[in-house]
Amino acid sequence: MSGARVAIVGAGPYGLSLAAHLAARKIEHRIFGHPMRFWSQLAAAGGERYLKSYCFGTSISSPQPGFSFADYSRPRGLETFEPCAIGDFAAYGQWFQKRNVGWVEPLDVAHVANQPRGFAITLTNGDQFGATHVVVATGLSRFAYLPPVLSALPSDLVTHASRIDRFAAYKGRDVAVIGGGQSALEAAALLHEFGARPQLLVRKGSILWQTRVAQSRSLWRRLRSPISGLGTGPKAWALTHFAGATYHLPTAWRTRFVKTHLPPEGAWWLRDRVEGRVPVSAGTIVVDARETGSRLALRLRIPETGRERLLAVDHVIAGTGYCTEIERVDFFSANLRRLIQQVERAPKLSANFETSVPGLYFVGPASAMSFGPLFRFVVGAEYTARIVSAHLERCKFH
Repeated sequence: MSGARVAIVGAGPYGLSLAAHLAARKIEHRIFGHPMRFWSQLAAAGGERYLKSYCFGTSISSPQPGFSFADYSRPRGLETFEPCAIGDFAAYGQWFQKRNVGWVEPLDVAHVANQPRGFAITLTNGDQFGATHVVVATGLSRFAYLPPVLSALPSDLVTHASRIDRFAAYKGRDVAVIGGGQSALEAAALLHEFGARPQLLVRKGSILWQTRVAQSRSLWRRLRSPISGLGTGPKAWALTHFAGATYHLPTAWRTRFVKTHLPPEGAWWLRDRVEGRVPVSAGTIVVDARETGSRLALRLRIPETGRERLLAVDHVIAGTGYCTEIERVDFFSANLRRLIQQVERAPKLSANFETSVPGLYFVGPASAMSFGPLFRFVVGAEYTARIVSAHLERCKFH
């Protein structure tokens, strides 16, 4: 069995960032995955889809200058502030990969098992090798969350918003979209624009919309509400500029903060595509969902009044976010999963992003419960890549 010192599982923004930093430190590694696959699939579903984050806050980290999202966008005449197209971001990531991480192996990891001196890794093509360190950088895709009321339904009737192949496929169909955050609101807008008949079912009493932030602002405004990669305001600025500080908070405080910071809301540029175009049932929850022939019957309840009604639809789109759970990392052996200590079902990590299993690391959104909400977004890749690569360099001498 051939060996590798470090194996990176995933070739999205976090995996590519770490590989670029490892290469700069001359640390032997292999990286697996299809570059920017998650983002490319989002863009391929069709329609006008944009990032909710600022261009300057959505850069893949490189130890060399000249490879930010803005560096890619500016000479191409693309948006460099907001809103930036998801398709452009996917193309940027592939451009970054070709110039900085040309050794990505476009294969998926099928199995990872712990062994006395590291890990045994099997690829989807059957190849096997050993690694002393494994870094999981698989992003959000396997953590898409479906509420229990929907989870038992067949996939031809219920789809998570991140797994829509083509919005055009819903033309002429009645679709219930569940959620009040960006993914649900964007899905509803795109369904309407592709000729479907969407209805938004929002748990809260109203939809929250972000306000547009001007690029040119007075000094007083910039001091009072600074712009950072995580958004505007002192809290977002502090989280961005002191990226590792949240790790040192008591676990109960930190996890509560991760869950409550940045509540579901829609981007300012999406509002006109939803309001007056898509029917909205606010303050509404789905308490039951059943197949009725080829359709679904949803029983809806307004908790404030207790009133209920039935809604018949052809399909449900769940814009219900993501939930990191170790049990859903299906390429881990059962024994390896059992050894990983957890916090809120996510991996419990050291200050170097290492799990309770020596040599096993998680980066990206899966690290948020240990490091804070910054790491749910691409902006956290800079800090992560620097910390993990420096740690792995130190490991060379032990």
